[in-house]
Amino acid sequence: MQTAGTVLKNFYDAVIKKDIPAARTFLSDDLIFVGLFETYPNADTYIAALTGLLQITVKLDVKTIIAEGDEAAIFFQLETTAPAATTLVAEWHQVKNGKIVHVESAFDGRPFAAMFTGK
Repeated sequence: MQTAGTVLKNFYDAVIKKDIPAARTFLSDDLIFVGLFETYPNADTYIAALTGLLQITVKLDVKTIIAEGDEAAIFFQLETTAPAATTLVAEWHQVKNGKIVHVESAFDGRPFAAMFTGK
C-alpha cells in the first residue's frame, strides 16, 4: 500500500500533466473536498471542478509535500490566466486504502472571488 505522501505526489503528478483519468484513480469515490468557495461531496464533482480549474491553469508548481501516517499536506504555487493570478495553495489530505478521501484547501481567494460570486 502506498503512503499518503506517495498517493498525493502521484495525484499531483497526474494533475500537472492534466491527465484527469489518471488523477481520478487516486480519489475515493466518496471523497469530500472542502474549499474556500465550495464543497464537493464526491470525487466526480471534484474532478469536474478540477477540470475547469486546469483549463485556466498556466502553471502548478509543487513546493513540498509533508506526510505522516494517513495524512499529507501539499503546498503549491498556482498560476492562472483568468483571473490572472498567482497564489500559494495549501491542502490537507487524508488517505485511506491508497485513495484520497478528504481534502481541505486554503489560499488567498481574493483574485478568484469573482469566479464564484458572479461579480
